[in-house]
Amino acid sequence: ARMTFSAQKCGVCFQPPSIILIYRDNVQGKTRQRIMPVRNFSRFSDCSRAAEQLKNNPRHKPYLEGVSLRQLEKLYSLLRDHLEGQSLSESLGRYHHEHTIDPEEDMNKLDDKELAKRKSIMDELFEKNRKRRDDPDFVYNVEVDFPQDEHLESCAWDTESDEEI
Repeated sequence: ARMTFSAQKCGVCFQPPSIILIYRDNVQGKTRQRIMPVRNFSRFSDCSRAAEQLKNNPRHKPYLEGVSLRQLEKLYSLLRDHLEGQSLSESLGRYHHEHTIDPEEDMNKLDDKELAKRKSIMDELFEKNRKRRDDPDFVYNVEVDFPQDEHLESCAWDTESDEEI
């Protein structure tokens, strides 16, 4: 079963508050725009809950099939920040900071909720960069030669022999 609609772009409009979807109607072969008004949403609203409700709304569900829940959450987050008086650049900067993994961060010190959030971000990044068999640039067996002329750092466990264990 082929999808009837394929999402092209998704964005937010602040006045009036709405989510805008540019999609392709695969049956008619036309590109169309769908405006989904955001009602009963305030600066205290839960963005992930609002995104789930929109994605599962029977009127909008077929159109939003190709839009990730994370993207809808981001749009609601931008809308909430706008209601709090933040500029778009401030809001985007904050969102980027919150949804980027810092390689220097000690994740052992995070609580369960923050750790789950970081794992979700890493999973999404993995899926985005993952190569599948049907990708045009897929290579089955990749072999890489690493340069040997550079100074190699050694660790204590590198020098131990099997007999010492």
